[in-house]
Parts: sequence; structure tokens; C-alpha cells
Amino acid sequence: MADHDTILQDDPFIGPLFVVGMPRSGTKLLRDLLCGHPLVRIPRTETEVFPLLARYVEARGGAIGSRSSFAEFYRWITRFSYFMYQAELGRTIPEDTWFETGGSRTAASLFEALVRWDIEAKPGTPVVWGDKSPSYVTHVADISKHFPSARFIHIVRDVRDQALSSQTVWGKDPLRAAQRWTDDVQSGIDQGRKLGSRFCWVRYEDLTEDADSVMRRLCIFLGIDFRPSMLLLARPSENLGSTRGATTIVRGNTNKFRDWQNVQEIVTIERIAGTMLHELGYDVQRDRAPLRLSAASMRMRQAKDFLALVSRHRRQVGWARALLFHLRYRQATSARRVD
Repeated sequence: MADHDTILQDDPFIGPLFVVGMPRSGTKLLRDLLCGHPLVRIPRTETEVFPLLARYVEARGGAIGSRSSFAEFYRWITRFSYFMYQAELGRTIPEDTWFETGGSRTAASLFEALVRWDIEAKPGTPVVWGDKSPSYVTHVADISKHFPSARFIHIVRDVRDQALSSQTVWGKDPLRAAQRWTDDVQSGIDQGRKLGSRFCWVRYEDLTEDADSVMRRLCIFLGIDFRPSMLLLARPSENLGSTRGATTIVRGNTNKFRDWQNVQEIVTIERIAGTMLHELGYDVQRDRAPLRLSAASMRMRQAKDFLALVSRHRRQVGWARALLFHLRYRQATSARRVD
């Protein structure tokens, strides 16, 4: 197909597209490369709230009909972290606008109206709309029930680099990161494979090494033409970590764990995640007996991670605001796992 051809299919895919994957795995980079195509629009702010929104609406019969019921819903939903961040940007969707554009006000129609407001695409605008929220990696099947035509791209990064990045950027416990990676990556891929041609997964390492090939493959998956602009970044994807501020794809941002000073942590991570590493085509340096962290250990490490996140965020917004933001974020995403 020539570059000027816009759609490859007679019945074009117009969304939703969900980009999922573990934090610090390249989800932001992938989102921004996809948005290099003029037809693809994904908000820069992660919603992270759809499973919660869906449960609320389903508990009320599957739709929010009256204006008063919607007002109650609006007061409830706007407490959560996505809306807190949008409020800081002065971009909170007005209550009347959301009610009027929410269609039948099912979970699906309300979410589409919310995202279209964020990406500034009016209802009916022919764009591939979607969302990039890492926590949705364990909600692929549930989201698909609400959006039967949705497509999912799951990006995976070597857990050893992902855990190191999480520790460096957020002070998170690398062993808890490894256990979460093992469980959630497996869950995402297992759920996604049941969707057949509506699901694909890519490795971060392949994307950074040969972005041209990966992005061409994803264009075929989405039924859109490849554009050279999809290999460029209009602005930095990252404001944290070793690729902070980069406006180009950083090749070679892999195998950082080989310089990790705590060798025993690498050994333990490989024991926790070794089976999944093998399955996804990663080399494991040492084959040891598998290990799973106990529920008690995960809860203890989770508490430490939460305090580390709040401590870092409070430097920007103060203790009270940081604590509230992360409590609300945890509320919005807590249903995805019990750890």
C-alpha cells in the first residue's frame, strides 16, 4: 500500500484500542509511536478507572438513566486519581457534557465519551480511539465483554530490567515487582490469546531495536497504513528513568540488569519469573528452583512500595495531596489482584 492510503480495510477498525503492560515496560513509548499516525488518538493520562466504572454501572442495572443518578455517579467517579490529575490540568470533563455525550450511558458508552473528550474527538469522528492503562493488563477479558470489537496490544519487558527501573524511579521492591510481573503478564497473555486476532503482544526489546518492523506489524494488526511519523516522537514519552526527555527511540536500553550490584536479587528474580522469561524468549542466566513470594511477604512489600511512592510524590504536591492521590489510585486499581 502506498503511504497516502489511509485505511487498509473496507470496514475500518475505529477502536477501542487498549495498550496494556506492566509499569516501566514501554507502554508510554508505544502509545506515543502509535499516536504518530493521524488516525490514532490515545490520551496521555492513563484512565485506570474503567473496571471500577463498569462495576458501578453494572450494579445499577447496566446503564445510568436519570439525570440525578448520573449526578451521583459523577460525584463518585471524579474522586479518583485520573480525575484528580485532569483537574490539575484544568481538563475535567464537565458533568453536563458527559451526560449529553454518554449515549445510552452504559459502561462502554460512558467510557468512550470520556476518552473522546480527553482526545478532543467528537462522537462519530473516524479515529482509532483508545486508552493506555497498565493495570488493564489483568482485565483484558472483562474489558472485551464491554467492547466486543476492542483490540489489545500487550507490551512486555524483561522483568529484570523492569524491576530495576521500578526500583530506580519509584523505590519499589524488585522482588515484589518480579512476582507481580510473573502473575500479571501471564494473566494478560492468557486472556488475550482467547481473543484470537484481536490481541497481540510485543517485546519492548524488539520495539527499541527494530521499531520499523514492529510498528509495521502493528499497523497490519490495526488495519491502518504505516507512516514514517510512527517512528518519531513529537515530544518526550518519559519524564523519569534513563530515557527521560528523549525525543528519539533509545536503542540499547536493555540488559541494564547485568550491571545490577546485588547479584542475589537477580538470582531471586529469575527464580520467581524464570518460567515466564523462558516462555517469552528471554535468556535466563541461572536455572534454579522456582520460587513464589508468600501473600504475607507481598503485603509487607506492598506497604513499603506505597510509602515510597507517596514520599516521592509529596516533594511535588505535599504529603496530604500525595497520600490522597495514591489512596485513590489504589482504590481504582485494587480489584485487579490480591497480593
